[in-house]
Amino acid sequence: MTVEDAPPTTRRSLRQRGGSSAPESAQTADVTTEPDVTTEPDAATEPDATAEREGTVAPTDTPAAGPTTAALAWVDAATLARTAAPVDLSSATTSYTSVGADLLAKRPRRSLWRPGVVWPTAAAALVVGAYAATTLLWPLHAVAPTVTPIEVAPIASTPLEMSWPEPGSSAVSVAGISSTLASSDAVAPMASITKVVAALLVLDRMPLAVGESGPDYSFSAADSAEYWEYRYRDESALDVPVGGTLTEYQMLQGMLIGSANNYADRLASRIWASDALFADAANTWLAQHGLDGITVVEPTGIDPGNTADPASLLALASRALADPVIAEIVATRSVDLPGAGLVENTNTLLADEGVVGVKTGTLDESWNLLSAEDVAIGDTTVRLYASVLGEVDAEGRDDASRSMYEQAVANLQPEPSVTAGTVAGAVTTLWGSDVDIVVSDDASVILWDGGSATVDASYDLDDARSDGEVVGTMSVDGPLDATTVTLELADDIEDPDPWWRLTHPLDLFGLAG
Repeated sequence: MTVEDAPPTTRRSLRQRGGSSAPESAQTADVTTEPDVTTEPDAATEPDATAEREGTVAPTDTPAAGPTTAALAWVDAATLARTAAPVDLSSATTSYTSVGADLLAKRPRRSLWRPGVVWPTAAAALVVGAYAATTLLWPLHAVAPTVTPIEVAPIASTPLEMSWPEPGSSAVSVAGISSTLASSDAVAPMASITKVVAALLVLDRMPLAVGESGPDYSFSAADSAEYWEYRYRDESALDVPVGGTLTEYQMLQGMLIGSANNYADRLASRIWASDALFADAANTWLAQHGLDGITVVEPTGIDPGNTADPASLLALASRALADPVIAEIVATRSVDLPGAGLVENTNTLLADEGVVGVKTGTLDESWNLLSAEDVAIGDTTVRLYASVLGEVDAEGRDDASRSMYEQAVANLQPEPSVTAGTVAGAVTTLWGSDVDIVVSDDASVILWDGGSATVDASYDLDDARSDGEVVGTMSVDGPLDATTVTLELADDIEDPDPWWRLTHPLDLFGLAG
């Protein structure tokens, strides 16, 4: 049997051989696994001729002898080394056994499912899942939307451009509103309107309640004769009950309804000994009540020195009608008085619906009228005052008063002070879902001559989050009436998205500074 025909070396023979050559193997530090197959090994460097005869190739690198570890000492590194083979295996002189890479060349892969990996991973996943679930489901109490009020400027009413009657001067105003419109601030004789001042002074010294009559005034034939003297001087006067009496209340009726000069003088003379004393008291009282535009020299108005400007007369009318006794008397169309009989009110404007007084005055063909009228504006009753000085006749003063009332009523019609949709606030959130708060309906109140209302809003967001939900109220107060409208959301308030929840835990839990 030739060498070429020798059978391949078995593992057992290799182990036996390795055992016998262990000392030699122990000196070998490493095995070359990839010898150069194109280079013939140098015979001078072959460590063992026997290895060549058995078809093995000695390692190309032989480390220096030295101590090695005892592990796997029985393995013959030279035997396990890959046999160098020619490029063309068919030209090999000996049988060739292909040897693969060393089984220990690569470290075995460790399983990802080992406990050291699984349990930490599971714990981390559990923490992340719990965090996500908590933040995604956590209520928004700590990050509730906030409301920012926005100041609302009410719309002013249209200024009133009056068409003033001519000739003379006039003024108009509305009870409860300080603004007064007048064609002129010049003073003029007010004639018998002076009796309104006299009535206020008498009641200031001798007050009456509604239903009370007051003290009696006795009359004689001399008083009746005096009545005729008044008439002879072309003054307005009423006869008296000779041998009879009139009460204070009846005397006031005769003075204010019938414009009796003799009744005015009799009332004043019981309190003040002369016209001068009366004038001093009257002007002091007028100044104390802010009626500086009125001057009084005697109680009847027959003296042209009793003057007033038209705007001051409106304030006088307001104060007179605030006294219930005077208000009752000047609204009376007629009265039957002892001695005088049936007395018709000189204020023919009382025939118009809503007119409640107050007094006429005529002197030297100058016709004056101070009046008041109650009108309904929506559900609100509004009192208007008008004064006319220097008209040409009774019809002229009535028509002038009616014209001013009509113009004033047209200007008093309710108009929106705040319109629907006006932004009255804003809802803001930390996550950027911002929504306007708007007025639900027009808020209309009665205004006069460019006036404006006052606005006050209150907010209560609570749990409201949807478009149109009520989140507050707005009160709009005018000088004569008021109204309240609701405030609502202009859009939905969106909840935060998952990403915001996951990235803002401190805000959600109320821990943010």
